[in-house]
Amino acid sequence: TIDLKRETDCNIIIIEDINTALLTTDRSSRQKINKETSDLNCTLDQMNLTDIYRTIHPTIKYTFFLSVHRTFSRIDHTLGHNISLNRFKRIELMQNMFSHHNGIVRD
Repeated sequence: TIDLKRETDCNIIIIEDINTALLTTDRSSRQKINKETSDLNCTLDQMNLTDIYRTIHPTIKYTFFLSVHRTFSRIDHTLGHNISLNRFKRIELMQNMFSHHNGIVRD
């Protein structure tokens, strides 16, 4: 088996529209997390990657609104290695009027 912790560089930062809520609290509907998302969370944990935005802002801020269902979710994530968390002083969502997603700004 591959040792994912050894394969992950502490300088890695992933800012991505994953198109899935990683936690039930990332959805206004509180829909359960499916097996694929649970497996993704397990892999992220094995790689020592954490959601930097969630760590700095533990309260919910959504990045996506689905008007058909009138639900909000956080499907855009900023993932980084656990030991790199101290590099982030500030990370904020930026309202975007040209897209249905919000941007992410960091210092």
